[in-house]
Amino acid sequence: MEQERRIWGGREQITLRDVAREAGASQSAASVVLNGARSGTRVSADKRRSLLEAAERMGYRPNGLARSLSTGRTNCIGVYSGRAVLDSRNAFYSELLGGVFDGAYDWGVNTMVHTTGKGEKQLLDLVSSRSIDGLIVNIDENDTILPLLGELRMPAVAMVDRVHSLPSVTADDRTGGMIQARHLKMLGHRHVLLYASRLPAQSVTDRIDAFQEAAGQLGLRVTTSYAGFNAGEVLDLEDLRVLTEGSDRATAVVGWSDFSAEQVCLKLITLGVHVPETVAVVGFDGFVHACPPPFNLTTIRAPWAEVGREATRVLHSLIEGKEVPALTSLPVEFVRGTTT
Repeated sequence: MEQERRIWGGREQITLRDVAREAGASQSAASVVLNGARSGTRVSADKRRSLLEAAERMGYRPNGLARSLSTGRTNCIGVYSGRAVLDSRNAFYSELLGGVFDGAYDWGVNTMVHTTGKGEKQLLDLVSSRSIDGLIVNIDENDTILPLLGELRMPAVAMVDRVHSLPSVTADDRTGGMIQARHLKMLGHRHVLLYASRLPAQSVTDRIDAFQEAAGQLGLRVTTSYAGFNAGEVLDLEDLRVLTEGSDRATAVVGWSDFSAEQVCLKLITLGVHVPETVAVVGFDGFVHACPPPFNLTTIRAPWAEVGREATRVLHSLIEGKEVPALTSLPVEFVRGTTT
């Protein structure tokens, strides 16, 4: 093992000058052939072949920075979230980033992920240094990155939450919220407990507002609760009172996300409340779990992986100088489970 460490540590990187010397060519000729440099240097077919053979024999790899200076492209895109740590163990980010990676693979580029929402300075340095060709962002309208993107004319696309100054790719959150209300009305519910969120996210606001608007039009009474926000205790004493007391008690719970709805289901089951016979529960996301819970959640399936992939496609078009739509809204799907 120690010998292996010495061997690896002793290896020196092969430079363009090394290859040029081996092939008996000038460094400018080697740069034209191996890095795609734009130069007035003319290279004969024989010299080009010698350079390519020397590079392969010596294990030369082109310098990415040098190539980007000659082509104007780094073949790398960035991903940034202004509100959260991009944790792949989170089901939402797992699907979203998986879609971005699939799109980048289709396009043939690399992806640089900015993994924390607390290091804006590092991201600003990355953008201003032109280490990436474009950026996919999950931010709100007030994020500090926006003015710099405009100043540097960095191609950028917003995903999940619409940003009016950027081309945006979202799920149809409003239709999802309306479907939740219509489904519960169809089942005969009259009073619903809405588990909302204070996240400053346009997608969350859209689905909650649409649910409340549709519920009002359908004659559904809605009681709103923020219990459980930021992973706190779900179904506090006031929520339980709404669900258990009075002739007009709430007979259904609507979660702004699958996570909130699942936590409600688990708490109800622990309390001995039958789901959906006593209380029905509806979520929003449609995640598929590796270890499924002891129920099949009724939910709105949002195509988060496809949102990520489409955002990458739109960014590609933007970098290529093509016109792109201001908003791309992908359809959601109602999934009937065992909780309603």
